[in-house]
Amino acid sequence: MPPRKRNIASAAADTSLPAPRRSTRSSLSRANTTDDTVIAKSPAKQSTSSVAAQETPDMGSVVSKAKALKSKKSRKGNAEGGDVSSRIEELAVDESAASGKGKRKSANGAEVKTAGAKKARLSKSSSTEEEEETTEAASTKPLKVSGSLKRAPKTVEEWYAVYASEDDPEHIDVGGIIKLLEDIDVKFESAAIYILCWKLGLEAMGSIPKKKWIEGMNQFNIKNSQQLVKALATWLQETKPTSPPSESFLAFFKYMFQFSKATPETRSVALDSALAVLAFVLDPLTYDLRYDPATSTPLATEVHPYPHAAPFLEFLTQKQPVKVINKDQWESFIPFNKSVKYSLDNYDPEGAWPNLYDQYVDWRKENGSLGVGPKDGPDTES
Repeated sequence: MPPRKRNIASAAADTSLPAPRRSTRSSLSRANTTDDTVIAKSPAKQSTSSVAAQETPDMGSVVSKAKALKSKKSRKGNAEGGDVSSRIEELAVDESAASGKGKRKSANGAEVKTAGAKKARLSKSSSTEEEEETTEAASTKPLKVSGSLKRAPKTVEEWYAVYASEDDPEHIDVGGIIKLLEDIDVKFESAAIYILCWKLGLEAMGSIPKKKWIEGMNQFNIKNSQQLVKALATWLQETKPTSPPSESFLAFFKYMFQFSKATPETRSVALDSALAVLAFVLDPLTYDLRYDPATSTPLATEVHPYPHAAPFLEFLTQKQPVKVINKDQWESFIPFNKSVKYSLDNYDPEGAWPNLYDQYVDWRKENGSLGVGPKDGPDTES
């Protein structure tokens, strides 16, 4: 019996001693293994971890697969529901696991495959949402040149404030006028801005007073840029030089003399200013919103409604017989074109024309520029 007791004790000792030694080796083993080995505590789980490591590609592979799947998938991914922010978080977790920065614990290899399919769907959904956001951003982008109209003004006063001078909020200065024309895509060289000044009743060039702007826009029921462009196009056609001249053109022609004066009290217009103004006021081509002198071809004398326009301006430029143009000289030009043939055959030197026109006729005769115009002027009187 005593020997049996010793054997039992020995057996007990034999079964207890190896356990601590195995524990020590296991501890050393755990200290030298990676995080994936910690997860795999049995051969079966270790095999699962190995499958996960093989089926979880790097970031580049995930993106490539997502792009490949995107072309084959339908828009089903967008209809699968779920909050957008939660989808983004899931995508971030998947990408983190793919790049080795996260610790994704999978129960089996099938879960990793499911994550890959989910990523493909999320990639498609995310791409679609980004495209929609880009399109929306482009459609709300402000107008090209100045970005002045970030939103449509609700009142005429707000509209005015967009272009008002920072130094003097009660006026739109030249810079503001240029900005306005750029925003509505109207050329500065066009007669449009002068037609607008005429309709607003401005007395001098250089700025648009707030009071005049508001009164004029309310008078013509113009509330926004689109309505202003439409009104300008109509006014230009109504005022365009024709033969015989329209009442609208005659009123505008007279107005431009007053508008071109240095001050309202001045009784004449400097010759340089008169030449510049007459050149576009008498040219039918400038009565176009998109008029560009660099690309337009001047009208020939044969088709010009006022055949004396080109030679008369040439005479003033070359001879400069006067330093200023007074009101009588200015307003006599239209009746002169109506009464006197282009060939000057019916010109009466004893007539009541200003002396400036006598000099013009003499200059024409001296230079031999008496060619026949369009039936000697379509609106000349016999």
